[in-house]
Amino acid sequence: MSKNFSFGLRGKLVVIVVTGIVIGFTIIGVFRLNQAKQKIILEMNRSGNERVTLIAEAFSNLIIGYDYSNMESLSERIAKQDDVLQIDVRNKAGKIMVSRISDDYTPSSSKDLLFKSVIQFGGEPAGSVELKISLKRLETTIHETYTNIILEQVFFAIFLSILIFVVTSRVIVKPIGHFRDLMNTILNNPSESSHQKLVIKNKDEIGDLALIFNSMNNQVHEYQQRLKDKYNLADSALVATNEQLKIRTADLEKALRLVEQLAITDSLTNLPNRRHFDDYLATTFSRAVRFKEPLCMILLDIDHFKQINDTHGHAAGDYVLKELGKLFKSRIRETDVCARLGGDEFAILLYRAKIDDAMNWSQLLLRIIREHAFTEAGITLTVTLSIGIAQITADNHSIEALYNATDNALYEAKRRGRNQAVIYPFE
Repeated sequence: MSKNFSFGLRGKLVVIVVTGIVIGFTIIGVFRLNQAKQKIILEMNRSGNERVTLIAEAFSNLIIGYDYSNMESLSERIAKQDDVLQIDVRNKAGKIMVSRISDDYTPSSSKDLLFKSVIQFGGEPAGSVELKISLKRLETTIHETYTNIILEQVFFAIFLSILIFVVTSRVIVKPIGHFRDLMNTILNNPSESSHQKLVIKNKDEIGDLALIFNSMNNQVHEYQQRLKDKYNLADSALVATNEQLKIRTADLEKALRLVEQLAITDSLTNLPNRRHFDDYLATTFSRAVRFKEPLCMILLDIDHFKQINDTHGHAAGDYVLKELGKLFKSRIRETDVCARLGGDEFAILLYRAKIDDAMNWSQLLLRIIREHAFTEAGITLTVTLSIGIAQITADNHSIEALYNATDNALYEAKRRGRNQAVIYPFE
């Protein structure tokens, strides 16, 4: 990670600097190339003019004497020069007297410069010379100049890159690497390394930053030590307080569970109360309707319960209620629920039970009640029940309808003389 970080930072600096150098040298190179090109062209023009003037002076005597042999010989030697493409010698009237073309000259493809000079004799024009010179030397010189400029840029860029890479590594990247390494050490081992010093000898902004970092690191270490001391002092007190909180929390949870249980339980019979029964009925009724399962509801009243209270006292009445609660609870399944709705009224919900099953269960319960000995304070009490039964049907399609149907069956059982069970609908 350290090497990647260092190379990345140095690499960025090198790329930025070298990019600037390349752009700058490219502009300078183009400018130098244009200057060299112009200089070479001017030199070729000057040289060409001098040559054509000298050639014109050489032909002055020959053209006056009509010395064709020497003119042709001289033209032949001039045409054989490397950069000469063509030479034409004309008389005063403009008629070509001698013309020679280089063997390599192709007018359609060759690039050339044309130079002209008047041939004078005795101060009077006697003819003219036209000299075509090849541009190959110009192109070769420009190409060499361009190559040299590029090589200079490449070598200089490489040299600067290496120099910047080395200098930035020592002056900038290495101190920053020390910063990073120490910070990682502190991050991974804060308790052991937060007091370490960052040693950087730079006398610049990085050195100032190291001094600031060391100062901050010392302060952080002092704060950590103070916090550690305070933590050690408070640790025992916190442990004791935490234990007390655990005890109080357990007591509160226990009390909360008791309150919740009391909210849904009848305190006398320990059976679910009406609130719990209604909640269970709502859930079970919805599930039975959704899955088209049978559900029966039973309402039970103690026959002549007021007479028991009036004759034998409320203690006897409470005894009867408790005994009945025990009997009801012992006869239902885990999926059923038996609740005391209030006073002497009880309700039982038989889930997934058909109306005949509910009737058989009720008849069995009536027989058990008749055979059970209800004895309180040496007094034998006679206890019977009136029972109403109803199930979910097309008519009893709601909880209210089911309640009403079961309640009507209960009152029908009382009307028929009590101590019996009646199914709704009844005849």
